[in-house]
Amino acid sequence: MIASHKALLLLSFPSLAWTALDCRPEGPIFPRPTSLSSSSVFQKAASDLSNALDAAMSGSIDAGWPVENSSFSLAVISWDQEDAAVPVWEYHHLSEANTQGTKQLDRDSQYLIGSISKVATVYLLIKSGIDLDASVTEFLPSLNESSSSISWNNVTVRMLASYLSGLPTNYGLSEPYYLRDTFVKLGLPPIEDSKYPPCGVLGLNKECSDQQFLDGISNLYPITAPMERPVYSNSAFNILGMVLKEYTGKNYTQLMENWISKPLNLQNTIPSPGNDEKAVIPPGQSSWGSNYGPSTPAGGLVSSISDLTKFSHGLLSRTLDLTPTQINQWLKPASFAGGPYTMSGMPWEIIRPFNVTPEHPHPISIFGKSGGAVGYRSQLSFFNDYGIAVLILTAGDMKAAPFLTDAMLATFLPAVDEVSRTQAKQYERTFTSEKAAQAPIEASFSQDNESLVLSSLYRNGSDIASALHELWTLAMGDYMPKLGEMIRVFPSDLVSQNTTMDKELVTREVWHLWPEVIAGSKTDLPGSELEDHICVNWMNEDWVRYGSEPLDRILLYKDEAGDVVGLEFPFLRSGVLVPKSKPAAPKAPANTLVIDNGADTLKAGLVCDGKVGEPRVIPNCIARDNARKVYVASELSKCRDFQEIQFRRPVEKGFVVNWEAQKEIWDHEFFDKNATTKCDPLETRLILGVPPNGLPVIDTNCDQMVFEEFGFASYYRGIGPTFNAYHDIQSTFQTPKDVPTVANTPAEAIMVIDSGYSHTTITPLLQGRPLQSAIRRLDVGGKVLTNYLTRLISLRHFDMRNDTYIVNEMKELACYVSTDFRSDLEKSWKGTKGERRPDFISGGGIAKDYVLPDFHGRSKGIIREYDPTRHSKARKGAVPSEEDALTLRNERFSVPELIFSPSDAGIPQPGLADLIQESLGELPIGLWPSMLANIVVVGGNALFDGFIQRLQREVVQRVPDDCVVRVARPANPITNTWHGGANLANHAHINKLAVTKQEYEENGSAWVARKFNAGLGV
Repeated sequence: MIASHKALLLLSFPSLAWTALDCRPEGPIFPRPTSLSSSSVFQKAASDLSNALDAAMSGSIDAGWPVENSSFSLAVISWDQEDAAVPVWEYHHLSEANTQGTKQLDRDSQYLIGSISKVATVYLLIKSGIDLDASVTEFLPSLNESSSSISWNNVTVRMLASYLSGLPTNYGLSEPYYLRDTFVKLGLPPIEDSKYPPCGVLGLNKECSDQQFLDGISNLYPITAPMERPVYSNSAFNILGMVLKEYTGKNYTQLMENWISKPLNLQNTIPSPGNDEKAVIPPGQSSWGSNYGPSTPAGGLVSSISDLTKFSHGLLSRTLDLTPTQINQWLKPASFAGGPYTMSGMPWEIIRPFNVTPEHPHPISIFGKSGGAVGYRSQLSFFNDYGIAVLILTAGDMKAAPFLTDAMLATFLPAVDEVSRTQAKQYERTFTSEKAAQAPIEASFSQDNESLVLSSLYRNGSDIASALHELWTLAMGDYMPKLGEMIRVFPSDLVSQNTTMDKELVTREVWHLWPEVIAGSKTDLPGSELEDHICVNWMNEDWVRYGSEPLDRILLYKDEAGDVVGLEFPFLRSGVLVPKSKPAAPKAPANTLVIDNGADTLKAGLVCDGKVGEPRVIPNCIARDNARKVYVASELSKCRDFQEIQFRRPVEKGFVVNWEAQKEIWDHEFFDKNATTKCDPLETRLILGVPPNGLPVIDTNCDQMVFEEFGFASYYRGIGPTFNAYHDIQSTFQTPKDVPTVANTPAEAIMVIDSGYSHTTITPLLQGRPLQSAIRRLDVGGKVLTNYLTRLISLRHFDMRNDTYIVNEMKELACYVSTDFRSDLEKSWKGTKGERRPDFISGGGIAKDYVLPDFHGRSKGIIREYDPTRHSKARKGAVPSEEDALTLRNERFSVPELIFSPSDAGIPQPGLADLIQESLGELPIGLWPSMLANIVVVGGNALFDGFIQRLQREVVQRVPDDCVVRVARPANPITNTWHGGANLANHAHINKLAVTKQEYEENGSAWVARKFNAGLGV
């Protein structure tokens, strides 16, 4: 089934106008873009499409199909995405009419994918090692014995897989038995049921066996001769399933499980029928639940966004269990397919639109595969030049898929093309030979609207760029069309990872020079225009050499961060040219402002000339009291009445979401005339700690504010927990705990538990680098605990729902983590009605009295030992009290218990110890001992009494007995992260890690994101 791209094609092929990129090496124009999720261009495109889809689903705009009957899932997959199963963008819509199947549509929901199943079948063929050019009769000899009009001996496995066998499209499936009365009404003669095939006819008989299918298909007419032209054929893939079974000795289900599902960890890709509870089942009649039998290789698989994302990522990143050469061969056309811009492959439906990137029009090869079943339609498209894939799965109205496909291509291809061009700006450099070179060489690259260009090339004063034109023309004579002045530069897949340059490990890439051809030769004879549209340059590559070195071959060198550090012209015997020094970079700032920007407090301080002091702990909020007086950040210490005080916090769920408020706080604390920690951002470096796994758009906004609003001279944005690796970790586990000393390098292996105001995160670090796949987050922090305590007190004592500031102080003074929750709960139990248990009456060592502040003589609450006698007298009215006091019993330990048992408050997440176990499960087992022996707990919640002991006990219970578990908190868990950032400020490589304002302005935010994503390891 071939999805419609009519609208796209009409826009894409307006004429045969010749452009510079009509004639270029087949493949990418620039290197594949990286870190799309960090690109503001990509994120804007994603946001725009999400908004448009939201509008279409709400009926604000016309979607083009009945949205109330259609559910769908969309995804964009990138070759370098962090998690193979998580697309860089996804969108899901569950229609109200989907009353059956899943009620929660996500990337693991199952769809029938129809003929996308053919992609899996071809993968199995290639992986099996079968001879694709062998005749099908070698594997199914019974076909030789039939008196068929099909020339089976001339049909090969490759022809079957690429629609070139000439076989009929279907066997029984092409017999619409349910329309038999309509055939007769429209004038066709009636026929008996016996005239229909004996199997495979929907509504008449059962599915065919393998032999029934072979006998039946042999009795049909061929559509074309083998290799004459492509004809879409499901029956060819039915036969391929039988060929695989004969060749491997395993049926299709076994091959899918052993060669695809298990190796790629696909949880939802199986032969139909799928799992009804996870299924997206459209309203009305559909194919869900069908058993496709022998037709499964042609279109009978069930899958999900997550599984198809994993497979697509493996193909794009060349990490499938095939060689890169096999994948390159797979992504090639096999034949033209009727239209001027359509081709067929194994089993691809290929189009080459021209104008999908209207700002930079050029042909783009799209290797797609569509699929369909009753009630389902899908599309999987690979854009190998850009390293992305687009996936559409729909259930419901069959018209939805083409509209969604066109919308995604029109949105994302221009964006990804723009990202690739922006990232390629790093090649726009001038390179020079070493000063001592006998014949100095200088080369410059620039970028025009089409591609990278060799702007100039000089050797010892000679213009080599001009000489190349003359040399190519002289060597090839009249075989070479007239050349223009432009020499374009294009990348190739020839990359060597294990190359050294100045004893540093670098990557060497082979690029090619491509002289631009001038089309048009004047003649009065007809037909010259056709000749002008023949791209002959592909025949001229490597044609002219100088001492075995091609004139069109150059080498580029990149360091581990992906920055270009060298260029070589082998035909010039140039050696490696280095980037010409840019204008002297500003001197590294002498002062560094380190900020651990927490949701409740920010920890900030200056590191001046290498001297590290103590940070200030500043409330990260703007407050307003009952008298409507406003306090900004540290001014809160001047407040004397906290009753019903209101807060505006710039940080929510750990991330800055209100930069207007955050800027007011930073200005007040760091930049205003009377700021306590005053600094000039133009002469200061900023080291900023942020939570792990932040959204790219949030990180990009942060980078823009730092440089464009505040104007810092230099900046490093790092994952806050990683700063803790820049301590002498072993001293943290010593007693007594001194202020941590500075480590010369990041700690080898450490697991950081950061439990703060917004959340609790588990971040395993290896040499200072976060192991991203193992990071876990628990949405329980100080804010949740305070709100929970507020709720309990408001139910049991006083209504304090508007006094969370006071409750927060109460929590910090009175609460603790129980090391024996059941025992403490028993001690604090009042007993049955009319009963007063002794432990309850005496307090059981648990009960405490908290005296609330009166905001006249005392602005802070105080904690007292529980006095049963005083309470007894108070109840009898013998001792009138001028104090407002409340007794805390099980609230003291049941509130922090949420960190270990979130389900106690209805939070559907595992507890902290279980999340640590989950995190370890993502790591190689060889790392477990070093991680478990170095668990460091930071953040305000680490100050709860009993926290460390409880965590130690629970982790020990969950790990192998031979693992040593050590859990410790530093001397000051609140400022420990800041001190790590301060130590990093004095690290030898901080200038290499940080980004200057000049670099930001030259390279953009996407480049900054890539640099920061490299992590802290040095």
